[in-house]
Amino acid sequence: MLETKIVDNLLKPLVQSGVYKDETSALRDIILDYIKRKKKGYDAVISGFREKYNKDFDTFTKDIENSATLEDEDDWMEWKGALEMRKSWEEAYRKTIDGKAV
Repeated sequence: MLETKIVDNLLKPLVQSGVYKDETSALRDIILDYIKRKKKGYDAVISGFREKYNKDFDTFTKDIENSATLEDEDDWMEWKGALEMRKSWEEAYRKTIDGKAV
């Protein structure tokens, strides 16, 4: 398969230079690093909303129920999305660490 050859060609220099023992450990480390960066980005969004409203998401949700402004609704959607994506990336991280993603 062409995709396999491309991945092998990208990883081979990392192994040949001694940075990684094999292609699998190189790819795993690269993927884990990528996942960590994604989680960190969503953590920043979530933190920003916690600081902006000085409350957690559930409290914010209760507070704006039946009285939300357009800005509140936009922030709620973005906050909710960040929480869901953070959870998904955390699950991907755990599965990768546990070796269940392979």
